[in-house]
Amino acid sequence: MYLPKRERRMIKKIICVVSAYWFISISLVFINKWLLSDKSVSLNAPIFITWFQCAVTAFLCYLTSYLAMLLPSHVKFPQLNFSFKTSIEILPLSIIFVSMVCFNNLCLKYLSVSFYFLARSLTTIFNVFNFIFVVYSVMCLSHSTATCQL
Repeated sequence: MYLPKRERRMIKKIICVVSAYWFISISLVFINKWLLSDKSVSLNAPIFITWFQCAVTAFLCYLTSYLAMLLPSHVKFPQLNFSFKTSIEILPLSIIFVSMVCFNNLCLKYLSVSFYFLARSLTTIFNVFNFIFVVYSVMCLSHSTATCQL
């Protein structure tokens, strides 16, 4: 099967991005497990680790944004603008995200990596069942409301 050059480049880019995500995600799990469980490190600070990782991520985003302004032909990254209104709007999502990362690190501190990956993979199944339950509940509620209106 022949694909145009542009589509082949796009497929390669997607494969590289997904592979990098998997590699970085799995590496981060093992690094966090090592930091939280190894007796030689004895770093009993899962929330500090979470804070530090978020701070490094924010710094890298600012750095990449700055590089995109300096080298727009080589680096593509959106310009970062601070808006108090937007910050307030995304605050609940930010709290949930930071809580998720904190609980991930706490989970890694007290559980084995294999159990952590099992729990993480079951999250997808839980989300599917939860989605079906919510959709079914909304459908039943709308049918009940329609019946009561008659």
